[in-house]
Amino acid sequence: MSPMISVIIPVYKVEEYIKKCVQSIIHQTYKDFELILVNDGSPDNCPYICDCYAHDYNFIKVVHKKNGGLSDARNAGINVARGKYVTFIDGDDYVKDNYLELLYNTLLKHCADISAVRIQKFYSDEMRNNIKENLSSISLSGLQALEYMFYQKMIDTSSCALLLPLEIAKNNPFPVGKFHEDEFTTYKYYATVKSVAISMQSAYFYRQRRDSIMHMLGQANIDELDAADNLVEECKIKWPKLVPAANSKKFSDYCQVLMNIKNIKEEKIVYKRLLIFLKKIKWQILFDRKTRLKNKFAAGILICDPNLLIFLNRIIKKYYGEIKS
Repeated sequence: MSPMISVIIPVYKVEEYIKKCVQSIIHQTYKDFELILVNDGSPDNCPYICDCYAHDYNFIKVVHKKNGGLSDARNAGINVARGKYVTFIDGDDYVKDNYLELLYNTLLKHCADISAVRIQKFYSDEMRNNIKENLSSISLSGLQALEYMFYQKMIDTSSCALLLPLEIAKNNPFPVGKFHEDEFTTYKYYATVKSVAISMQSAYFYRQRRDSIMHMLGQANIDELDAADNLVEECKIKWPKLVPAANSKKFSDYCQVLMNIKNIKEEKIVYKRLLIFLKKIKWQILFDRKTRLKNKFAAGILICDPNLLIFLNRIIKKYYGEIKS
């Protein structure tokens, strides 16, 4: 008998998307799962929609709670989960009907502790099938997975699109009150295990909304910088050999925040913080053979003029959409 998988979906102001998300889980080819919908005090019709699904399907459970943010909602789902494994899906995303089966079979194939599938990103108003499917899969050690994630190769920092033991999720709760909660959490999963299996198939569809707070300078971006700083400092203590990789990830995060700056004078404190690190690290990034080309390109621009990166992002965003870190 296959082990039970707990699927946790935080729900907040996703009335327009939640039905597609839930339906994609209901139709899974893997049948041994429970679906936990965590209503995080959503002020729209999401609570009613969730209750309707729970009434119609006995494998769906709804947790109603006061609004506490994404981290708090995921933690609430973890606390009531009964599965051996857990996977997280955001309420405005959706998955392929073989999502759970692919995660579990990839785990079994490589005798791994954690498995992952590829994430395909799209904007709400445009779905691009631009990822060429690859049916292969690979196995990495936990530390190799960390390096891949830090260098932004194949492994995303997202806690979604993963299958991990419930016990690991319980031991590494999400930081309540923080944006970019995955940046504070996901790497701890990989650091805990011996092996990680990755399927090259894209089975998770991540919706990018143009009005997202992640595209504006604010507390979310400050938390992103703090997470990057914490990651590098932890690597210095626990995994010194991964410091160059962690710095590569930090460089990417810092560049992303820099490109979101709209008024340097009004945001001079953050701007100064960004430049101190970026100027210090740009040559290391340029000559790190493992760093991706996008980072090297940004480092080259920074050598000329940091403000040029902001200007280019505005031009590209205007005509082609936002540059992604």
